[in-house]
Amino acid sequence: MAITIPADMEQAFQSVADETGQPLPELIREALARFLDDLEERQDVVEARQILEEYRRNPGTFTPLDDVLREAGFTRDELQ
Repeated sequence: MAITIPADMEQAFQSVADETGQPLPELIREALARFLDDLEERQDVVEARQILEEYRRNPGTFTPLDDVLREAGFTRDELQ
């Protein structure tokens, strides 16, 4: 895949690459990986908020943690 980025962004990446001694392509891959990780974390937060709101609306539809652990053969102490 090839992408085109604005000249000022390329210069910024090149400056960081020069300062750190990291190859430019590696630096850009790392930046993209961090972006994707951050995006996934934000999506996880959104999903967690949706689940919490659903729980608040109808808590009876959720299984208590202790029940889930017991069914899986664990205790809270074993998870620590």
